[in-house]
Amino acid sequence: MNTPLKKRLLWLLGITLFALLLAWIWHGSWQRQATEQELRAQQQLLVYRAALESEIARFENIPRALRSHPVLLRALASPRNAQALHQANLLLAQLAADTGVEALYMMDGEGTTLAASNWDQPHSFIGQNYRFRPYFTDALEGSFGEFYGVGATTGIPGYFFGLRLGREAGVTGVLATKITLLELERSWQPAQDLVMVVDPDQVIALASRAELKFQTLLPLSPQARARLERTRQYHPMSLTPLALGRQGEQLSWQGHQYRVSELPLPRLRWRLQLWWPSRPLYDTASLVTAVAGVSIIALVLLLLYWRQRRRYVQAQLRAKGELERKVMARTAALAASNRQLERQVQERFQAEARLRSMQHELIQVNRLAALGQMAASVAHEINQPLTALRNQSVNTLLLAQRGHADQVEQSLQTMGRLVDRIARLTSQLKLFAATRRKTRGRARLDEALDNVLSWLGPRVEEQGVRLHRPAPGVVLPMELHALEQVLANLIGNGLDALADTADAAITLDADDRRLHLWDNGPGIAPELLDKVTEPFFSTKQAGQGLGLGLAIVRDLVEASDGRLAIAARPEGGACFTLSWREHEQPRD
Repeated sequence: MNTPLKKRLLWLLGITLFALLLAWIWHGSWQRQATEQELRAQQQLLVYRAALESEIARFENIPRALRSHPVLLRALASPRNAQALHQANLLLAQLAADTGVEALYMMDGEGTTLAASNWDQPHSFIGQNYRFRPYFTDALEGSFGEFYGVGATTGIPGYFFGLRLGREAGVTGVLATKITLLELERSWQPAQDLVMVVDPDQVIALASRAELKFQTLLPLSPQARARLERTRQYHPMSLTPLALGRQGEQLSWQGHQYRVSELPLPRLRWRLQLWWPSRPLYDTASLVTAVAGVSIIALVLLLLYWRQRRRYVQAQLRAKGELERKVMARTAALAASNRQLERQVQERFQAEARLRSMQHELIQVNRLAALGQMAASVAHEINQPLTALRNQSVNTLLLAQRGHADQVEQSLQTMGRLVDRIARLTSQLKLFAATRRKTRGRARLDEALDNVLSWLGPRVEEQGVRLHRPAPGVVLPMELHALEQVLANLIGNGLDALADTADAAITLDADDRRLHLWDNGPGIAPELLDKVTEPFFSTKQAGQGLGLGLAIVRDLVEASDGRLAIAARPEGGACFTLSWREHEQPRD
């Protein structure tokens, strides 16, 4: 084996060993940190579990202490005795205030509430039937019922206890206690890690982050969803799965990587989980590996330097004169290389200056082209209402001469709408350039559509386009003038697209939270769907549009807390969908 090949193999072997050493250091550092972090997480989980169990345990004996109370037994035995029920209500209210529970209530054997601590409150349990709750059926069968869920009457989540009242052969009922764990959840919020309690159906029942609560770690099976619907445990929550990414034991959520530590909870077969960020482990392991690698490289370089220095001294003693000549030759070569490098740098500076000048000229040309297109488009759009305004003014003069006062008033109103349309056309650029403001409000779709058709009606009739209107009475969560602007742009674009289409039609369909508008024109190419809402982007020929219509529609819809979606229809044409979310969720 020749010497150069041997040296290359030795270098390759050294680099491989160095890489393996760094990988071993990185893995050892990461493993050590992961073990330490897991121990800390388990200690934290023990603290959280003790606090949760303590919070629940200090209330679970309340039903046992009251199961033989004569006031409650008398009310249970005489459900039609108003005095007995009133005394039971007062007793439960006083005990709830003294113990700090959310509610105390007593049900008969059919699950109907006879007495409750909140008997005089708007969301009283009196008369409500909770036979469908598992804690009721468990208590009625003789066991101590426990259950966690969203309140069927108040909509407030809570932990429920149930215990049977009465004797075996006598009248039976159930005494229930509801406590809230909201304060405990709030105590978890300052923690940087994510703390949550997961039930056997993978539903997050308690969480330190509000957006995690009542989500699922895995999609619910049909059997589990049917069981939860039957007991109304989390009604009306949607129980949608979290958007989680999984890679081995690591989870990713909202752009962050987590590892999960878990501790079982005996109650309700819950699991207490702690999600802690894993990114610091990788960063620390990488830092330790980098420091170790730099230290190893520095040591190797020091050894190489010492060896080279030794050789250099020996060579200097043997051939000082030859070395001096080589140094002079090398200096001359470096000087020549330096001069060549300076010339190359100067040439590059000159090329960059020319490139910046050409870019500046190109920007100016694009600006002038955009201004020319904008001016031509505005002139084209304004020409039609100006012509209509001129014709309307002549008709108004003739009607006035003939004494038709009613028709004169209608004509003047039409002229006013044409002037408003011109103002809207010229204000599109101002509307697009202005700072976005909120356009949330309430507007009748019929009124807005009538106003828009008063401007675009002649075009619709001239092109022979069939316009299918939605059912009357729809009210959308948007200001009237903003809704008119949206409809004018969408219908105007539809008319432009249907210019050469036979049997052309534009269809609108809407409810109180959604508006669909589609046509049977040529549609929009799939590769352009993400670009058509960009400012000054247009598929029309120069002078036929500013390219601002859909950009304005998008901004107006988003300013009303809505969303604009554009899709190509399989049967041809384009479909525009405007949707809004509800701001408030109704209580059950």
